[in-house]
Amino acid sequence: EEEKEERERIRADESRMKELEKYDEWAQKEELFHLQQQRHRSAIRLVEGREKPIDVLAKNLLLFGLTDDEKRNRAAVKYKEKYNALEEVEALEAELEEPHVFISCLKLDELEELLVDIEAFRKLEKDVGEVEGGGGSGHGNYDVVNYWDNLHLVTKAEIQHLKLQNSTSVGEKDNISADIQKMFEGQSKNALQKMKEEVESKVKKSILGNGNPVFDKDGGIIDLPYWQAVLDQLLIHLSKMDLSDMHSKMLVCQLEKLEQKKQDLQKKQESGSSTSNGDSGENSKNIENENNNEVNESSRPKDVAPDFGNLEEELGLDNEIDLGSGVLQDRYRPRKPRYFNRVKTGYDWNKYNQTHYDHDNPPPKIVQGYKFNIFYPDLFDKTTSPKYTLEATDSPEFCIIRFSCGPPYEDIAFKIINRQWNKSRKRGFRCTFERGVLSLYFNFATHWYRR
Repeated sequence: EEEKEERERIRADESRMKELEKYDEWAQKEELFHLQQQRHRSAIRLVEGREKPIDVLAKNLLLFGLTDDEKRNRAAVKYKEKYNALEEVEALEAELEEPHVFISCLKLDELEELLVDIEAFRKLEKDVGEVEGGGGSGHGNYDVVNYWDNLHLVTKAEIQHLKLQNSTSVGEKDNISADIQKMFEGQSKNALQKMKEEVESKVKKSILGNGNPVFDKDGGIIDLPYWQAVLDQLLIHLSKMDLSDMHSKMLVCQLEKLEQKKQDLQKKQESGSSTSNGDSGENSKNIENENNNEVNESSRPKDVAPDFGNLEEELGLDNEIDLGSGVLQDRYRPRKPRYFNRVKTGYDWNKYNQTHYDHDNPPPKIVQGYKFNIFYPDLFDKTTSPKYTLEATDSPEFCIIRFSCGPPYEDIAFKIINRQWNKSRKRGFRCTFERGVLSLYFNFATHWYRR
C-alpha cells in the first residue's frame, strides 16, 4: 500500500514538473511576442512619419540592435495586409542626436509620457532576458537592458529638474548642482567609477552613524545630504556617458552601412550599370519625408500637403571634390575622415509656381539645405577644432565647402549650391563639434516677394 502511494506521488511530481516546463515555454513565447509587438508599433510610427519620443529613442536599436535570429523570425510578427514595418525601418537613417540631449529638449508632459513608454520597453526586455536565462537580451554587441535603464534614470532626473523649477529654493539648489557638475568635468569614466565607490562609502558610513556625527579620513564631518546629492548626480552623469558610448557605436554601424553602400555603388559604376554621370548615384539614394519649415503656409496651394516633395538624399558619393594627397611630416599617415551627409530638396511655392503648377504637376525641385556630419575620432591634437571655408568655383551657381582639422586627417571638400545661408537656430542652423563629430546643418534663406 505504501509503495503504491509512493508511485502515485512520484507520478504527480513528474506531471507537475512537465506542466511547469510547458508554462515556462509559454511564458517565454508570450513575453517575446509582446516585445515584438512593442517594437513593431514603434516601427510603424517611424515609417509613417508620426513618431513619438519613445520611437526616436528606439530607432537606432531597431536599426542595429536586433540579433540575426530576430531578423529571421520577425516575419512572424507583421501586418501582412500592409507591410513589414521592421523591414521598412532599415531604409531610414540612424538618429544623430544623442539620447540624453534629445530628452533634455522635451516638455514635462512629454517626459512623463516618455517615462511610461520607457518602462514598458524596459520591463519587456528584462522579462525576455530573464526567461531566456541571459539576464538581459543583449541584442547585437550592446546591452539593451542597460540602455533602457540609463534612459529611465535620465528621464526621471529631467522630470524632477523641471518640477523643481518653480520651487522657492531652486536658486540655491542650482548653485549646488553647478558646483557638483564641476567635479565631473574632464574626468574619465574609470575616474568617475572610482569616485562613485568613494562617495557610496561615505554615504553608507554616514547612514550607519544613526544621526551621530561621522568623520571622513581627513577628519571632516560627512555632510550626508550633500554627498547623497553628489551620488545622485554622479549616477546620472555616468548614465549619460553610457548612452553617449552606445550612441557612438551605433553611428559607427551607420558609417559602415554607408561605406558598404558606397562600395556597392562603385562596383556598379565600374561594371557599367549606370547610364550617365547625372544618375549614377540614383540607386544609392535613401529618401525620407521631412516637413519643410521653409515654406510659408499661405504661399502653398490648398491641395498640396506641407511635406509634399520634400526629400533628404545622401550627399557625398558624387559631390566630393578630389583635393589630392597632402604631404605630412614624420610618421603621420594622412587619411580622409569618414562622413555622413544629407541634402534637403523640395518645392518652392512662390506666386509664379502657384499659378503655373499644382499637386499633380509640381514645379521643379530645388535644393533647400545641407547636413554635414564629419567624423574626426583620432585627432592627435584634441584641443583643435575643425573648421570650414567656402571657396569659389568656375560657375557662380556653385561653391566648394572645405573641411579641415589636422593630422592625421586630410582636408575634405564638397561641391554645393552657392546661396545665402539662414543662420537662425529656429530654421535649423547648427554648427557643433562634440565627441569627435563635426555637425554643420543649414538651410538656405528664403526671399519673399514684396511690393
